[in-house]
Amino acid sequence: MGEGTAKAFADIGEDGTPYSVGLAFTEGALNALPQHEPGEYTLKLPSILNIPPYNHMVINWMPHGHEPDGIYNRPHFDFHFYFINETTRKAITCMGADREICLKQPDPDKLPPFYVGGPEGVPQMGWHWVDMRSPEYNGKPFTTTYIYGYYDANLIFIEPMITREFLLKKKKFEQELMLPKTFTHLGYYPQKYSIHFDKTRAMHFITLKYLKEMQ
Repeated sequence: MGEGTAKAFADIGEDGTPYSVGLAFTEGALNALPQHEPGEYTLKLPSILNIPPYNHMVINWMPHGHEPDGIYNRPHFDFHFYFINETTRKAITCMGADREICLKQPDPDKLPPFYVGGPEGVPQMGWHWVDMRSPEYNGKPFTTTYIYGYYDANLIFIEPMITREFLLKKKKFEQELMLPKTFTHLGYYPQKYSIHFDKTRAMHFITLKYLKEMQ
């Protein structure tokens, strides 16, 4: 990615309990990125690790941001953690007959408090839901936010979204997360996410932490 590398990681206890999952990338990964077209980088946890519901991760680089205009139209990364496999994800179009499936309303218990769905779904991703309490919806510029993603009324991904500018500042950040009451894909869900730059290793870490098993 860029002039660097990226990888998925997990922190596992001696008893096999996962404490966190995340994405890490070197300083150079923020340099020499595509300037006009989006970039996409797919990653997976090491094969010896099986941490449900995580199937694969995709880092999407958005050099011009995306809609809604005036909020997310800043150069940023979408750090997607998908619960479905790549074949299923790539079959999502959110257009034609698939649009109705993509925008099918989830049951209230499957939604975190304060989240609202966007006007349309995104091909090969799904329907993005945003926290209306986030700073970018309350008069402040977008720096980082946390998205829940749905398809066919089920949660299929979670997504920290972070501007390149914020990452370059190398500030520590941690936020407590709102969780739905019920899940289709059972497994370990984060209660917080953090952004951290490790000076010793010269790496950025995007971490989903304090994983809670949802059954």
